[in-house]
Amino acid sequence: MALLFGLGAAQPVLLTGNPVPSAFVEQALRRALGWSGLEAPSLPAQPPLDYGQQRVLNLGSAQVALEHAPYPPHRTTQLLLSNDPEAVTASRGLFHYRFAAGEGVRLVYHHKNGSAGPLDFELRLSNPTPERVQVWVSDAAGGPVADEVYAGHVATKRWLELYWNQVGQLIELPPYSTRLLLKLPSRGQQVVSGLLEAVVTQGPAATLNLIARIPGEGDPPLETYAQGPVYRFASLEKHVSQTHVAGKSTLMSLGEGAFQNGAGKAIKGSWGVLYTYELRLQNPSDTPRTVGLRLSAAGGIARGVVWLEGQGYELPLLRPGQPYELTRVMLNARSERHIRLSTLPAAGSNYPLRLLLYDPLATTDPGPTGQTR
Repeated sequence: MALLFGLGAAQPVLLTGNPVPSAFVEQALRRALGWSGLEAPSLPAQPPLDYGQQRVLNLGSAQVALEHAPYPPHRTTQLLLSNDPEAVTASRGLFHYRFAAGEGVRLVYHHKNGSAGPLDFELRLSNPTPERVQVWVSDAAGGPVADEVYAGHVATKRWLELYWNQVGQLIELPPYSTRLLLKLPSRGQQVVSGLLEAVVTQGPAATLNLIARIPGEGDPPLETYAQGPVYRFASLEKHVSQTHVAGKSTLMSLGEGAFQNGAGKAIKGSWGVLYTYELRLQNPSDTPRTVGLRLSAAGGIARGVVWLEGQGYELPLLRPGQPYELTRVMLNARSERHIRLSTLPAAGSNYPLRLLLYDPLATTDPGPTGQTR
């Protein structure tokens, strides 16, 4: 437990990240109280938790200890996709997966409450073994909202902000125990979306369960669970190098994939895979040149988040035929610049996107303008 009663000390809430943002601190506090069977009081606003910091909070009749912990380095190699059924109309299991120590997994879920009434989506972490288990978890959600593109966009944006700062929670699981990580109550026709990365840091294995449940009903039996796909890679971080000569045009595809949901339906984009593009921009001429970076939707309506040189850009709603200029890069005469661009296709959006490197001074109507660098 993460609570301190009287003079008896318990395991503190262990968080990683530099810093741990306020919203994630508050989420961890609510989890600790809920796992101890206590109602979460109205939490005071929490400042970020900095590297090496410890904090003890009085919350009603309980004390909660927060402690900054080292980030567990790992490689994420398994991608879990929960999108079958897309529209859920009754209580049922949506995803069930057991993973062993050292195996980094990333779950992307995207579902709609297809009923006319309320439906709770619950994400749980279990220890199926007789030994104590510790799991590092980093997760974020979007929704419930009516707009499926917006739900996936918000979840992706929130999760990437955690990813870049190595934010997560180390969760202790006694033998044969279960922890509720997240509960998303939804109304009819609302969409929930989320991402979770997890790795077992101590002990043999853990299990992830995602369920949909009508309030008041019991847990759905295991045989109701959908058979969601599991994709295995050497890494879920893909790196692409591209050279571009100023004055010419280079067209690249971002986030194109061939994934399917459990029903065999194609997913528009490689959800959950982080792409990093190393762009080598060259100007062999004797005069300064400008390189424009322009994004356009190639698979349908889409949103996204792009990290360019460590700075996040939240994209507007992109529609086919309506390009968006992300930024412009200035190149001195006979010079070269290297820039890094990263993105992760958002669930609910229609990927791929196209990235055009071009000369904006020789092209008319580049679309809405971003920034000049």
